[in-house]
Amino acid sequence: MTYDNDGRFPDGAAVQARYPDPARRLSGDRDAWPWLDATVERQCGPDEWLVIIEDRRLAELEDGTPAPAGTPDEHLLFPMCFRESAELRQAGPGQHREAGQ
Repeated sequence: MTYDNDGRFPDGAAVQARYPDPARRLSGDRDAWPWLDATVERQCGPDEWLVIIEDRRLAELEDGTPAPAGTPDEHLLFPMCFRESAELRQAGPGQHREAGQ
C-alpha cells in the first residue's frame, strides 16, 4: 500500500531522528537514543516515515565496512530506518535537501 505524505515531514525534509548512539551501537531504551541528522525518504504509513540517518560516524562502504575519514560523499552508504512522529523532529528552519544528500 502506498501512502501520500501528509506534510508533517515532507519527502526530502531535513529532520532529526532517534537512533542508537553510533559510538556504542547500543539498542537500549529508545528514549535515551540521541537525535541524529536525517532526511525523510518517504512516508510509509499513517504515522511512519522511512528516513536516512546521515551521521558520518555510521557511514559504510558498499562492502559493509566502516567508511574511513575522508571518503568522498558519493561513496558513502547511510543506514535507513522507519520512524514514527514521536521519533522525528524538524531540523533547523529552512533546511530541505534531496534524500541522501
